[in-house]
Amino acid sequence: MKNLFLFIILFSFQNNYFSQSESATSKINSVGVGTISAFPNAAEITLAMDHIKPTLRDAINENQKTTADVLRIVKKYIDDTLQIKTSLISTNKATKWDNKLGREVFIGFESSQKIVFTLKDLAKMQDFTEELLKTKFNKIERVAYFNTEAQEFIKKAQELAIIDAIESTKRIANISEVQLGKILYIYSNNSPNDNSKNRVESYEFESYGKSMGGRGVSSSGDLIKYSVSVTMHTEIL
Repeated sequence: MKNLFLFIILFSFQNNYFSQSESATSKINSVGVGTISAFPNAAEITLAMDHIKPTLRDAINENQKTTADVLRIVKKYIDDTLQIKTSLISTNKATKWDNKLGREVFIGFESSQKIVFTLKDLAKMQDFTEELLKTKFNKIERVAYFNTEAQEFIKKAQELAIIDAIESTKRIANISEVQLGKILYIYSNNSPNDNSKNRVESYEFESYGKSMGGRGVSSSGDLIKYSVSVTMHTEIL
């Protein structure tokens, strides 16, 4: 027990010593930024079905029919049908506000469902939405545009950020007339495996757009900027 206690003290002392040594080292801290821009070439689309009928059975039947119609269309625009995600049917009582009565009134039963899939050819977006408008779907709830080469773009942005940080460090060193040693620390704020920041999203295209002559929506999404920031600490000799 005594030996263990001495080991813990020695280990803590060494950690503290090296931490103090590193913080005491003269160094140049610099930040580099790299950015690659590209337009989306794919989109994850969420479709919503919603029906209100006098009876629950009628609402469910109508929902199932619409979902089947929509799925037939979706399957024409994707290669792998296993990638289609279909939610379970959700049901509820439907009400609306009645101004005369001053309260919510029952109007029927509601049945709703969602379909999520990825369209990998945005050139087909208009054809897809034109066909979709022929069904009784409720709305395109969400479109998340992205580029399938995002990982490679982020890797390239990281490289540019590191180059930028190195050049900044060298420039500071030259102006300060100091000699550089090894890189002590480098940190990147983005990973090629993190896709959460690499999408452009839009929401809710309502199906009442049929009143516009049944024409679909053609959109490639906005330009996506893949940016990486790098922090670098370099030793001064």
